[in-house]
Amino acid sequence: MLWVKRIVCGIIALVLIFCSIRLIQTNEQAWQALGCCLFISGITLAHIAVLQQLPKYNFWVTLIAIGLAFILYSNTYHSSQEDIRVIENKLIKDTQKSSNKEIVQNSKKEVKKKKKKKYSTGFNPSAYPKISGSANVIHANVFYIGGRYVRLYGVDAPDNDQICSDANGSSYNCGQEAVSWLRGWIDNNVIDCYLLKIEPNGQDLATCIWGDYDIGAALVASGWALANTKETDIYTPYEVKAKSESSGLWQGTFYSPADWRDIKRTRNDFTIKRTSKSSSFFDFGSWFK
Repeated sequence: MLWVKRIVCGIIALVLIFCSIRLIQTNEQAWQALGCCLFISGITLAHIAVLQQLPKYNFWVTLIAIGLAFILYSNTYHSSQEDIRVIENKLIKDTQKSSNKEIVQNSKKEVKKKKKKKYSTGFNPSAYPKISGSANVIHANVFYIGGRYVRLYGVDAPDNDQICSDANGSSYNCGQEAVSWLRGWIDNNVIDCYLLKIEPNGQDLATCIWGDYDIGAALVASGWALANTKETDIYTPYEVKAKSESSGLWQGTFYSPADWRDIKRTRNDFTIKRTSKSSSFFDFGSWFK
């Protein structure tokens, strides 16, 4: 029976010691104080279970000192852990801030690059005279704006009377389609035209921009105009893209605008000449000439 009491007392002592350690490891001082009391109680029960007598005065002093030392150690440990967590959180926040700054800076750089790409002509617009206003589209690459006629630099579009064939082989007026597409895209908005070459009595050579978009690049990319490589090659990639996507004129077959104009000029040079029949003896009308 005595051994049973000693075993039960020892089990209770172990439970108290285990609970006291868990309480002391918390951050609350009240729970730590309760844990210290449970720790002392557990050690006391363990002493009674082993030696079968109450501990002496020296034992109590030693036990309390051990409990206080353990509490101080746990507080120091928790405070150091909190400091480490604070430092880690600060490092994470600083890293996130620096990464966010880098992302913002990179996005700004990308936006600047895209804006530079939109100005496909690669020139400084402020170096040229500018006229602004709502443009009247005469041909797909010829505008009337600010009291002047301007032709888009590096762009060749079909005249209004040019005929092309679509994907089904049916003919259609591709010149009017190009004009309609451009009018619908600009939609009477104010555009800026930079005059690269001024002709007193003709069409000025210009690059026209609507917002951030080069109208010449948009026209060639849509397939309703070709790159005029005699003036510049900057619109050639847009033409390649439109051709690969079968956009605009590239949906079927067509003459290039320059070839169409040559055909018209050749056709207008045709003249009809009357041929006189050779007179014969029975051609009585020739007797009276």
